[in-house]
Amino acid sequence: MSKSAGLPPRAMTVIAGDIGGTRARLALAPVDSAVIAEVVGPGANIRASGAAALDTLAESVAELLERGAASMEAEVEVVAAALGISGAGPARADEVRRALGDRLVGLGIPAERLLVTDDLHSAFLSGGVGDTGLLVLAGTGAVAVRFEDREAVARRDGMGWLLGDVGSAVWLGRRTLEAVAADLDDRGPRTLLTEEVGAALGLDLRRGGDPPSPTGDPRQDLIRALDEQLPAGAPAALGRFAVLPGRVPEDAVAGEILQSAIAHVLETVRALDPGAALSTVLAGSVLTGPGPLRDGVLDALRAERREVREAPDGMPGALLLARELAAEVRG
Repeated sequence: MSKSAGLPPRAMTVIAGDIGGTRARLALAPVDSAVIAEVVGPGANIRASGAAALDTLAESVAELLERGAASMEAEVEVVAAALGISGAGPARADEVRRALGDRLVGLGIPAERLLVTDDLHSAFLSGGVGDTGLLVLAGTGAVAVRFEDREAVARRDGMGWLLGDVGSAVWLGRRTLEAVAADLDDRGPRTLLTEEVGAALGLDLRRGGDPPSPTGDPRQDLIRALDEQLPAGAPAALGRFAVLPGRVPEDAVAGEILQSAIAHVLETVRALDPGAALSTVLAGSVLTGPGPLRDGVLDALRAERREVREAPDGMPGALLLARELAAEVRG
């Protein structure tokens, strides 16, 4: 009898990851076939959430391996893992790669089998336009990149919520709350966004009557609710309010927020590709989710006869990168 007769079979697999600031999606697949296990967990942007986010990501990878082993009834060997991680751009790439590598080596994924890139590369490749084109991504953050032969040669924004990320979920949420605060404080125009934010927080911000105002002042009610419901030091949580302008696009204030985001995307694309020669990939929940913002962006780009593709997530691109790395590892 062979020495290996009593041992479980080994399955050669790859891991792909689409890791945003709010959500991390991981997939496990045999090297040459379809995905057999997935895990969705918290986001892992080191810039927004700190290094502890990588601990959570490593836990999600461990869970993925367990699910894969159970599904395949085999011991799982990871030939290659490609993770597109928000916040793992040039400014922090080496740091993220080292820190995550330290956490994954104990799961049987050595450094030479791990590819860490930012989520921009995986999102762009998911658009299926080849290796050259534009990516405009608006999710928790926002950035636009021109790629040539997969290399990022020009970039706009992606500066983080303090310095930019115009049109992102955090930007939209922040603009929404600022408009509501101005309405309540009589510093700005009346807006239906006040009712929308109140409903989201379980408050009657307009009259303070149903439900009754906790403090007797709707302005203080708003401050108190945000203090209680938005984690300190976690600006990504502002993104929960990003959808509200799209629910009342007829409102002048909400409409102005939406139009500002649409105009920003159009101006950015024109700056990166003034001749409309490249295909544009739209990515991220803000630009690929249904609603007037997405529709407005698509209409504006197509009016300039630009070819537009949508990439709702970066998983196809991450899988492509993982399988390319697997081919290199296996020689």
